[in-house]
Amino acid sequence: MNLIKVYVHEVTKRLPAKTRDDIALELKSTIEDMLPENYSEADVKDALSKLGNPAVLAASYRDTPMYLIGPNLYDIYILTMKRVIPWAILISICIHIFENIVFFSGKEAILSVAIKSVWIIIGNVINVLIQVFFWFTIVFVFVERVGLSNSDLPNKKKRMIWTPEDLKYVVIIPKKKAISKGDVVFGFIWTAIWSIAYFNADHLVGIYQSIDGNGLQFVMPLFNQDTLLLYWPFIVIFIILEAGLIVYKWKAAQWTMKLATANAIIHGLSAVTFIVIASNPNLLNEAIIPYTAQLFETTSSAAANSMEWIWRVIVASFVVTTMIEIFESYRKARIR
Repeated sequence: MNLIKVYVHEVTKRLPAKTRDDIALELKSTIEDMLPENYSEADVKDALSKLGNPAVLAASYRDTPMYLIGPNLYDIYILTMKRVIPWAILISICIHIFENIVFFSGKEAILSVAIKSVWIIIGNVINVLIQVFFWFTIVFVFVERVGLSNSDLPNKKKRMIWTPEDLKYVVIIPKKKAISKGDVVFGFIWTAIWSIAYFNADHLVGIYQSIDGNGLQFVMPLFNQDTLLLYWPFIVIFIILEAGLIVYKWKAAQWTMKLATANAIIHGLSAVTFIVIASNPNLLNEAIIPYTAQLFETTSSAAANSMEWIWRVIVASFVVTTMIEIFESYRKARIR
């Protein structure tokens, strides 16, 4: 392991992106000046020990000091926030969706409920961010002021003082190869959305119209629900596989060949299933054609042809998007 490279990475990752390259060159030069001509690993460790904890050294490079939370706690604070915030947002969204499903009376159009829910969810997310930021900051400020020892901190139980040996446990993940927590949360939300839409298509996916100024009203479904439910065992399997893939991404935190292959298999099979479902001649609601023909003042055959072409474009777009996503996953997995 190149301890110098890892140490420089541990310092610069805590600094603004615009200054990282310059400080990395400066720090690398400083370390090399501290080493003898034919240095050994022991010499490197001795030099890094003199420079000290990367978090503390990074704090000395910052233009603005951290008044509330010192360098010994700052990185733990940021790591905690990064771990807690996505799950707090996800739980808030799930609770709101569950409440809407349980207390939905059916009197209001689902699309109207969904639009209102979006604004409510945005408000809830902002509130969650404020609450998490406030309370966790208060806790860390208290810990900073009370002065708990490093041994009291979760990631400091094994060793109270930083040493170069800590660098052996550092894994450097290139930014383009990494899987962010935001991607994981978005994947979970997207899976939940299309799952709910599939099993409730006759109430959710269709034509909406404003009637007598009373807001959007659900006029008719776009799909034949009985036809969709013919494939429900496959959909349930894909929901389980997709959930497992999301957990796998969360654990791996970076694209690997195994993860990219699992992703390709699951999404490839889902694309095939989507094509099979989309090819079913009974999928679309028969009442859609005469309704759209009357709405746009055209013939039923013209409306049917237009609907067929639109549907083909949607299917083709889905397949192309899936192929691009699979290709990108392999490309990221090959990054060293």
